Amino acid sequence: MEGYASVSKWLAGRRRWYLVVAIAVIAVSAVVLAFVLNQESVSEHMYPQDAIYENSNVTVQGVVVSVEQNHKSLGLGSDSYHIFRFYIRLNITEVVWVDAQVAGSSVFSDGGGNIVGIAYDNSDDPQFSVGQAVECRGYYRPLLDSPFSSMITVAPTVSGSYTEVQV
Repeated sequence: MEGYASVSKWLAGRRRWYLVVAIAVIAVSAVVLAFVLNQESVSEHMYPQDAIYENSNVTVQGVVVSVEQNHKSLGLGSDSYHIFRFYIRLNITEVVWVDAQVAGSSVFSDGGGNIVGIAYDNSDDPQFSVGQAVECRGYYRPLLDSPFSSMITVAPTVSGSYTEVQV
């Protein structure tokens, strides 16, 4: 009987070990799955997968106030958002050109002194810093219904868009 008891103890210890290992594997799998699903959800809204396809409708010059990387911009719906590679706040010093449909927007109506966001979705990193004068051409959406609203979008999908340092 003594041999049976030691084998029984050994098997019980083995079962506990397998149970601990199984629980650890399940926990690690759950964490990995949650991470993958989160990354998939985030990358679905990142540049340029859900990019806006438009023509440029505004050109401004101004001074860079701030630069933020991976900026999340929200729309009206709970799943309506876009993550821009860079978000640049620009103090407008001159409105160079505005399409007739955007001309009535309050940001461009007085010709300067307003802060506007530049939503930068190009694959390169913009080569300017706070305090530099830049010129920007892109798509401005005055309606407040999408993640691209009330900012100038500069992206490969926006025809004629660019941001460059003024010399």
